[in-house]
Amino acid sequence: MGSVTVAKIPVIDFTSDDLKPGTSSWVSVCREIWSALEEHGCFLAKYNKVSSQLNEAIFDVSEELFHLPTDVKIRNINGFLGYHGQLPARPLYESFGIDYVTVKEQVDKFTNTMWPSGNNHFCQTVYSFSKAVKELHEMVVRMIFDNYGLENKYYDSHIESTTYLLRILKYRAPQENESCMGLHPHTDKSFLTIIHQSHVNGLEVKAKNGEWISVDFAPSTFVVMAGEAIMGWSNDRIDACDHRVTMKYKETRCSLGLFSFIKGIIQVPEELIDEENPLKYKPFDHVGMIHYFFGTAEGRKHQRTLKAYCGL
Repeated sequence: MGSVTVAKIPVIDFTSDDLKPGTSSWVSVCREIWSALEEHGCFLAKYNKVSSQLNEAIFDVSEELFHLPTDVKIRNINGFLGYHGQLPARPLYESFGIDYVTVKEQVDKFTNTMWPSGNNHFCQTVYSFSKAVKELHEMVVRMIFDNYGLENKYYDSHIESTTYLLRILKYRAPQENESCMGLHPHTDKSFLTIIHQSHVNGLEVKAKNGEWISVDFAPSTFVVMAGEAIMGWSNDRIDACDHRVTMKYKETRCSLGLFSFIKGIIQVPEELIDEENPLKYKPFDHVGMIHYFFGTAEGRKHQRTLKAYCGL
């Protein structure tokens, strides 16, 4: 399985009221993000826009969702974005996907599929949580673009092209003689992923030296993780974060992942191409890359799907 270290990944504070573009606080956090993503592919964000009440509610409604009968769960049909669970290769893992989760009508649609008579508390909780985490995502993306000197030119069009998938995940504790591997090592195919969890740890990220780092979440923190799309956009300045889930405790772990995807074509900004950093990728269709990964054996056999899909 490889050694696991308790070394810390960077923690970045987004709670300051002074965190506005142009301020010294903003510039400082931009640099911290750049350093963390280029060195680790991820960081922990201290973020206070999800209240303790909303935090408790999102895990309550997640538990309610997983308690539904199997014949109801499998109504979440959306290809690779829908329900995953009860698979021999991943016996500890179960999850639901809600696409376009920051659009209220799409959350309504998912809710009414699971509860035909309605469940307004679930719907409102998921929508409120996703909107709050979307704000963190937009701030991080703006800071990334700002740090590379690209905010004024590219940020608005990028955000207009961004869609969000919320995946609600559960990992049960392993039984005797079962592997503790909840989710095998992988990279996300998103632009960025933001992960939040219940009190049970289990996420591990791979350091550049090959060691696995166990991520210790505080209740008010979120892991911001680079996916393969930002790897391509940044011309390999940022690498996608290898990660896995191991279940070492006798409790169920619940987590939530907000995945961002880009509609249309992503290409490396000309400002990120120079003699030291020649162009690494052809312009690519983000959704096409995802279909290449999930829909073909060729797409799944590479450590970095994007390099096989459109690498030069």
